[in-house]
Amino acid sequence: RTESTDSEKSEDDEDDGGSESKRRKVKNLGSSIMRSASVLARALRRCEEKKEKRHRELIEIEQRRIQMEESRNEVHRQGIATLVAAVSNLSGAIHSFINSEHHGQR
Repeated sequence: RTESTDSEKSEDDEDDGGSESKRRKVKNLGSSIMRSASVLARALRRCEEKKEKRHRELIEIEQRRIQMEESRNEVHRQGIATLVAAVSNLSGAIHSFINSEHHGQR
């Protein structure tokens, strides 16, 4: 009976050794998964931050484009207003000239 008990103890020791080995492997695997998840989370966070930064920059560029377009439109408006005033002055001068010539011939 002692022989069977000794062999049972041996098997139990091997099982304990195997279980310990499995526990270490599972623990190492769990640690690896946690590290990988952490790396992935950081990468996703950086990606999201870069995406938000690009979006803000795009909005700023669009705002600058709109401001430039508004400035250009204002310059055109002022140019047209100046042109209209010049044509009006020329028209007045022509009328004055015609009137003075017309009155001068009588």
